[in-house]
Amino acid sequence: MRSRSFSILALLLTAALLPLGCRKAEPPKQETEPAAEAAESTALDIRSDKTPEGVTNHFFGAFFSGKDSEAWSYLTPEAQSATKDSFEAQASDTIRWNVTKVDRDNNNAYVYINVSDLNDAGDVTSEELIFALRNESNQWGVAGFSAGDMIVNFEEKVLETVSVGETPARVSQNPSGAAAK
Repeated sequence: MRSRSFSILALLLTAALLPLGCRKAEPPKQETEPAAEAAESTALDIRSDKTPEGVTNHFFGAFFSGKDSEAWSYLTPEAQSATKDSFEAQASDTIRWNVTKVDRDNNNAYVYINVSDLNDAGDVTSEELIFALRNESNQWGVAGFSAGDMIVNFEEKVLETVSVGETPARVSQNPSGAAAK
């Protein structure tokens, strides 16, 4: 069960996408090729803006410090174009995060981040978010993220939900903007 604070967290992150289009995600397609399996990175470099985990860490830090232009600069060019008139960072001094792992597949990466915040009762609650990044011209950029049953595609300004019982799909990493991989 998700706490109310993470419903608020999701709303804060999606505030950059207003107005949103909503739709139900299709179940993810099963990939059968072993080469399609993403390799888990063992050494995380969250300080560098040249790694997917570093870009995600910098994006998250700027977003929750209320630094609009800095957070926006970590998006892919397609996401920047889609959100240029609506992007708004949200300052919070209670949110904490920890990048836990990275799955890479060529020029795509999924960065797993454990986010903690206070709920309405003042208790600390946590949730895992998965950020989708793409490397274009030797620069990593955030394309979107998923949290629980919600998938946000910054490039298409789309918020999708996955029905109970379905496996959450990953945010698209291709320029055509397909919602599920």
